[in-house]
Amino acid sequence: MNKKIINQILTLTLCNILTYSLFFFYRVFISRQIGSVGMGLYTFGMTLYYLFYNISSGGILTAISKYIAETSDLPEIKIKTTFVISRIIFLWSIAIAILFSLLNPIFCNTIFNTPMLQKTIYPLIICTVVVSQSAILKGFFYGIQNPAPPALAEVFENIMRLSIICPLFLSLDKSASFETKLLLTFLGILLGEISSCGFLIAAYKIKCSKNKLKIDINELAEIPSKIFKISIPLATIGVLGMIFQSLENMIIPKLFELIGMKSTQAISVYGIINGMSFPVALLPLVIINSLSIIIIPTISEIKMYDKTLNSRINSFILATLIVSLPITCIFLLYPVEICQLLYKNQLAGVYLKHISPAIVFYYLSVTLSSILNALGEVIFNFVQNTILTIIRLVLYVLLILVIKNELPYIWITNIFALISCIVMIEKISNLKFKFTIEKSTIRVLLFLSCICLLIMVVLLHFHITNIKIFIPLFLSGYAFFVFVTMLYQKWRKKN
Repeated sequence: MNKKIINQILTLTLCNILTYSLFFFYRVFISRQIGSVGMGLYTFGMTLYYLFYNISSGGILTAISKYIAETSDLPEIKIKTTFVISRIIFLWSIAIAILFSLLNPIFCNTIFNTPMLQKTIYPLIICTVVVSQSAILKGFFYGIQNPAPPALAEVFENIMRLSIICPLFLSLDKSASFETKLLLTFLGILLGEISSCGFLIAAYKIKCSKNKLKIDINELAEIPSKIFKISIPLATIGVLGMIFQSLENMIIPKLFELIGMKSTQAISVYGIINGMSFPVALLPLVIINSLSIIIIPTISEIKMYDKTLNSRINSFILATLIVSLPITCIFLLYPVEICQLLYKNQLAGVYLKHISPAIVFYYLSVTLSSILNALGEVIFNFVQNTILTIIRLVLYVLLILVIKNELPYIWITNIFALISCIVMIEKISNLKFKFTIEKSTIRVLLFLSCICLLIMVVLLHFHITNIKIFIPLFLSGYAFFVFVTMLYQKWRKKN
């Protein structure tokens, strides 16, 4: 991996760590304000939002990033692409926002049976328009391999969200209604997205203010056709994913009721799993998300060069495993303590313990999916996601009713994360450039696994169960290991 890519990953990672830390603090704060039932409703609301966002502009960020990276030798195309697509998507997203508003009562009152959402979800409807414009501008900056503006925009977004919404919550009268609190939660999402979009517009104006724009009639047809060729399959994947997520939101709480839970308890358990346990497990995914953003433009640049391409894919996979293995160890050792510290909810920790063994597969699937998109295998991703999701939903129904417990929901999700990784690696291996996992990757991975296992055994042997002691010890040991590995690689290059 060259220095330019490493610098981009470091920039994104540092900003994303700050971003996700701020957003995670926001989630923890609102979870304490609206409770586990509120987090269940929050999950329903965000699922609806992502459904209509994917219809309005799903896949646009990836499509623009890939197209601009592939046409890097034509500077004018970048500006023209951003100008044309932003106008088209703006009009389309307004139409989708209106549709979202019209269908809102049906979704909230009839499909999800959550009438409290109907009046509180309107900030998310406006968000579909704002976020579509942000996605286009982010795609532009990622395409020219300048990740700093999008990363800083997200930091600014979360600072604005926290600085406005948290004081509003704290100033609320104790008698404030649950609907008011839920509305404020969604309003925070909107205010943050408006701030982010404003930041990106300013950065884009500074970058491109001197460029004169001349667009031919032929380009008005050519640019959208090339962008939508990439984005429509990705948007379809996103829409189907949200449809399946919506089905899951309806089915799983009902299944919990059928095995003996009351309605509020079923929503509460579902909210704890999806609003607390899974977000904690996926919080370090911020680093992998930085990687996945860089993957598409960097692979698009060198797609015709087999050796470079093979080596770069190996580097991305290895980087993912280096991050995910220690995280898996941490959550396996201290799930309850982590959730008690963050949420003051021990049940979230119990569920996190069951999620933890599959963390490495969740992280790896994000990287592999981005690699396939960069290699033009969007349709394959669409087909495999659809098939695996349908099978998974069927198994949810069968096993939850047979075992009469909520845990099969987590373990089926875990197993399918593993299956998805296997399918994607097999696909990448069978592509034209004959991808292979290099021996150096395997050696580093085995060595890292042994180090992680040794640390776990030593900690358990000496009964180090205090999370405040464990985290500094683990991070110090891990930092030392990374430092030694880098020195070893430097020594090998000299020899």
